[in-house]
Amino acid sequence: MGISPVDTHAKEWVPRRRQDGRRFVVTGANRGIGYATAAGLAALGAQVVLAGHEGSDAFQAAIERIELETGCARDQLAFMPLDLRSLDSVRQFARAWAQRPRDEQQLHGLINNAGIAGAPGTSADGFELCFQINYLSMFLLTRLLLRFMSGSAAEPARIVCVSSSAHLFTLGIPTDEPYLRRPGGGFFSLRYGESKLCVNAFVRELARRLRAEPLPVEVVAVHPGSTASGFWHSFPPWAQRCIARVAQDPSRAARTSLFAATEPRVESGGYYADCAPAAPSFWLASADRAALLWRKSCAWSGVSPNKLLVQ
Repeated sequence: MGISPVDTHAKEWVPRRRQDGRRFVVTGANRGIGYATAAGLAALGAQVVLAGHEGSDAFQAAIERIELETGCARDQLAFMPLDLRSLDSVRQFARAWAQRPRDEQQLHGLINNAGIAGAPGTSADGFELCFQINYLSMFLLTRLLLRFMSGSAAEPARIVCVSSSAHLFTLGIPTDEPYLRRPGGGFFSLRYGESKLCVNAFVRELARRLRAEPLPVEVVAVHPGSTASGFWHSFPPWAQRCIARVAQDPSRAARTSLFAATEPRVESGGYYADCAPAAPSFWLASADRAALLWRKSCAWSGVSPNKLLVQ
């Protein structure tokens, strides 16, 4: 049994529901909120695959820290490379997952945690970096792993997509391809909020489609809150120091992700903050706009817009 990395005697919600025998993938899991999420799941008994692009040394160090901090078994943790700057890397990750032994392919939870505050330039696929890393690659990863999600009516599999309250401060869901292929303005520009609005729109549309199938999988979006972590590494040093003084630590920020991943009663398609339902942007009231983003995202990533389980 692992030792919880958070104070389980606190009055606010803390993770207590055991996850023995369940397998999760957590992206961006070697530091920050992703690391705290992976550690929290491991402490609850889950098998956790840490995914990211920063190299095996960084992730092996993270795995050793989680083992030391939680007391979990070493074989609960594994690393798989994934670079969300590249759609090819996402496809390679899905192919590698399909090559695992059949009893290790079952996936009970996917935590789409990785993201950036912003960066100048475009990806190898030609998209603005915030849009690609925070949304489009996450979209493709979720679609490709969906066929491995293993749930039941009593205990559905769970997909958690980390969003942000920044999605509230945008000019609408972006679907214009020339705009999305233009470089952004650097860290924490309007593009960041737009990418997170796309995340929320995807969560709503995917939830609708999962209910229509129906498939025993639930999907939710979460806002972790301002956090003192490596997320801000592209900011000027003075800004990072100011943020560190007022922001919460990653273990507290990870609680809403852990809540969404482990609590039995969450609303699929919902948006959560501080371990409770929250009001999303009014832009999400347009189902037609979300459906348009779905169709275009399928075209950009090369998957079927109609068949939900793809490979």
